[in-house]
Order: sequence, then structure tokens, then C-alpha cells
Amino acid sequence: MTSGRRPPPRFAAAHLLLAVAAAHVPLGCGGPTGEDLVIAVPPGRIADLENYFAGPFETATGARVIPVGLRSAEQAARVRVESGNPSLDVLWIDAGEAALLANEGLVETPFDPETPAEGGLRVPNAAWADPDAWFSQRALPATFASAIGFLYNTTHFASPPASWTALEDPALEGRLALFGFGSTLGPLTVAALARIDAGNETDADAGFRRLGRLRNNVLVYGTSGPANNQLVAQGEAWLTLGLPSQARHLAAEGAPVGWAAPAEGAIALPQGIQIVTGTRRPELARAFADYMFSPEAQRIAARELQLVPSRSDTEIPPGLPPPDALMRLDMVTLGDLRPSWATRFRREVIP
Repeated sequence: MTSGRRPPPRFAAAHLLLAVAAAHVPLGCGGPTGEDLVIAVPPGRIADLENYFAGPFETATGARVIPVGLRSAEQAARVRVESGNPSLDVLWIDAGEAALLANEGLVETPFDPETPAEGGLRVPNAAWADPDAWFSQRALPATFASAIGFLYNTTHFASPPASWTALEDPALEGRLALFGFGSTLGPLTVAALARIDAGNETDADAGFRRLGRLRNNVLVYGTSGPANNQLVAQGEAWLTLGLPSQARHLAAEGAPVGWAAPAEGAIALPQGIQIVTGTRRPELARAFADYMFSPEAQRIAARELQLVPSRSDTEIPPGLPPPDALMRLDMVTLGDLRPSWATRFRREVIP
């Protein structure tokens, strides 16, 4: 968590109907008169939004949730281009990009400057988020976090890989699917290796030195998680970085894959809901954000999507690491470092 203003004391939990009513959103106004709420969401999460969250919110508010498939970097680019006249109301976005937009004033600050801190949180349920979820005081805290661990081919591993040092095993020569800097996982891999090697995720020398030791093992530096996962499912690669939900989905389809959290910690990829500055539907956007921090939505995210919830009062289902077992990196600083690291990656790593 970055230093700065602390979140206010936790409010009592509110059910969705009470939350949207408190946000002055009309209830039961469905049909053609309902407002559209345009939500940018990573393409791989559109079905999650529609299947688990849109329906209850639409029923409670009469709004229509309109998903727009955009990766986090694409969301940030669009918000910048449309500054002052946004077509997007809400973002489901990684914390790194959210922090950059927050510094530019392009997502709404969590606190109303005209209201005392104790009651000035625009999204009341966000007060229940753990302190570690507050990656920036200029943005809403992360709604949840993906746990980036090892997605591996069970045919080629007698037991789950237990440590980040497994990436250096000579038996993995040509069988490791990593990520380049076209993916958020590229810089996060360097940061995680730096944390393990030097105790500091911003130590570029340590991270790139450790990455260099993997060179012979790397089959591909990909940009797509599903593509890397398919390489593992097919046995062309034996190990990649992925999510427990991805492994569960592939295993359900019969692929010989499993998921494991390394002993040093799975990488926390914080993400979640941000409100675009200048949205024409601020009350509705805040109501949706409040819903996503509600006990019901947090429970669904953990149980159905295997996302680590930001609320500590949420039960963690089997197979999902608890929040205190995650490797939490300084996403704000890493966002600032990403351009220079990308240049170094192209110069030192890509053949």
C-alpha cells in the first residue's frame, strides 16, 4: 500500500438494494427508459460480468449494463483520448493502469473533497477493503486480485512445482512459456524475480539477471495468457504463469493441467472497478462499484471466478490462496518503471 490518506473506518455492510437506493439511483425503472451503464472490461472477463454481476445489478436498478471488451492498456488509451467527453462510465482494469489514470485525474477520486473523511467515501462498501488493496489514494482500492501462479502440465510434473526456482530447472529447456512486455505479466515477472533475488521488486538489475538465467528454458515470450495456457495443455510447453480459474477450466475440458502457488507467493494482480472522471452517470457508476465491494459480489468473485477478494470477511474457497499468501508488488512504482524496463527487455532479452 502506498503512503497517504488512510481509508475511513469500515461502514456497516449494505445489500445491493440499499446501496443503490442510498446512491439515489431509481429502483425498478427497467425497460426502454432504463439508463445504459457502459463498462470497459477485459475481453476474457465479459462472460464473467454478464453471467455473475450484470443481472443482479440490472434487476435492482433497471439499468442496462453494456460491456465493451478492452484490455487494461486499451482502456487507459481510450480514456485519455476521450478525456472530457468519455464514452465509458466504468472500468474493470488492472491496478497499474488505474494508478496511472488516477495520477492524470482520469478516474474519480474515492473521497468527496467537500465531505469530511469519515463520510466522504463516494463508494461506501470500499471502506471494507483491506489496507493492502489501497494501491493509490487517488483511486478506488482494488476490488479483488488475480493470483498469478504456476499453470503446469501434469503429465510432465510428478508433483506440482513448489518454488520460483523451478523455472530454472534444466529439465525445462525449451518448455517454459513466459510473457513479454506486451502483457502485464512481463514486467510483473521481472519484478517478482527481483523481489526473490534482492528483496526489492524495483531492482531491475536483479530481475533481469534472474530472467537471463531462464533464457535456455524459454519457448516463447507471449502476450496472451490463453495462448500460453494452450501450449501447456497441448504439452508443447510444460509450465507457464496463469490463474487457478484458467487451470480449472482447462482441466474440466480434459486437459492435463494443474495450478500451484509457489512457496514465495503467487503474484497478486490487483484489479477492479474504477469510475471514469466526467461520466454522465456518476451515481449509477458509483452504485455499481459499491455493489462489486458488497459481500455478495465478493463471495461470487472468490467462489465462481477464483479471484482473491479485497474484503477480509469473505470466505476463501479451496484451491485459492488467502490474501496473506500473495506476493504484493508496488504497482504504482512498477507502472512508472514499465517504459524503461520494456526498452531493456527488447535490448537484452528478445533475440
